Amino acid sequence: MRRSISTLLLLITALAGKAAAGNIPDIVLGYASAFAQTQAADKQMPTSPTLPAEYAQWFFQGLIHPSGGIVTQSAIMRDAYTNGQRYWRDHPSERANIMAGYGYLAIERDGTWSRGFEKSVFQPAHVDVDVDAGAWWLDSFGGVAWKEVGLVPPNSSYEQPHVRIVGYLSPKGHYGHLGAYEHEVLVTSGVAVKAADH
Repeated sequence: MRRSISTLLLLITALAGKAAAGNIPDIVLGYASAFAQTQAADKQMPTSPTLPAEYAQWFFQGLIHPSGGIVTQSAIMRDAYTNGQRYWRDHPSERANIMAGYGYLAIERDGTWSRGFEKSVFQPAHVDVDVDAGAWWLDSFGGVAWKEVGLVPPNSSYEQPHVRIVGYLSPKGHYGHLGAYEHEVLVTSGVAVKAADH
């Protein structure tokens, strides 16, 4: 028994080292390791080489959805999601760091917002050398109503208000409808601005 637990801990350590290279913050690897240890002690879950990555994915979902719950039979999903929510609430000074660990940058930008059928797009007013040019998929942090972040959605695709947003810009990938956008912004707050203000 003791030997199998030691083997499991060595495997988890090796996996954590490999997973760290895949943009999993160290703190999340620690949570995943603790979860794996409790499962090994209870013999509820076999060791899986994908456990750190799966845990990190659901931790991130909890992190960016700090309100609400998750309904699942999966112990790993439930544990990771609730720990992500708890981390967001309990460590406000670490929010930018944990999001950066997932490749999301804290930003504040002015630009134009357009919405329509399967469309929510932000076009930054100025190109930043640190970020690819182009339009970004725009979503509210946690999927909350736009009014909760301070924005009023445009009434039609023809209305394109100028807004200032604060939030987290994703790493390069595929976001939005049919994955058509290279970046998404998870907006934590926003305000309408006059076109001349930016």
